[in-house]
Amino acid sequence: SKFARDAAEAHDKITRAATLDFFSGTIKSTPVGNPDLWQMPAPPGYVGGRARGAWTVGVGTEPASSPERIDAEGAAAIAEVEAKTPQGAGQEVFMINSLPYIEKLEFGHSKQAPAGMIRINLARVQRIVKAAIAKFKV
Repeated sequence: SKFARDAAEAHDKITRAATLDFFSGTIKSTPVGNPDLWQMPAPPGYVGGRARGAWTVGVGTEPASSPERIDAEGAAAIAEVEAKTPQGAGQEVFMINSLPYIEKLEFGHSKQAPAGMIRINLARVQRIVKAAIAKFKV
């Protein structure tokens, strides 16, 4: 029974760690507007970080929309992910970004993220899970 308890606890920790790594990696990979790289001048008062700040999480159901927050460092979005991601396995966790231009960013519109944010993190899921397993193995 101790092994079963330890295995269940490890499974919960592995699931949470892998989810947090994937989601925070996606947030950190999201480009922050840099007008120095743009062909056109930035609008007056422009502040970058809207796309990074628009990531949001829902447990059990997909969130209806993204928050309107400027989060150039991604700290607020990552804090939300950490707060809302369940401690254990067994629940669906959704992360969305409903900004109208997020798909363009994912598919190469930004020179900062030509390979996207989600796709590059999906490509490392196996490594993410293996690292979590190594950390929390029974």
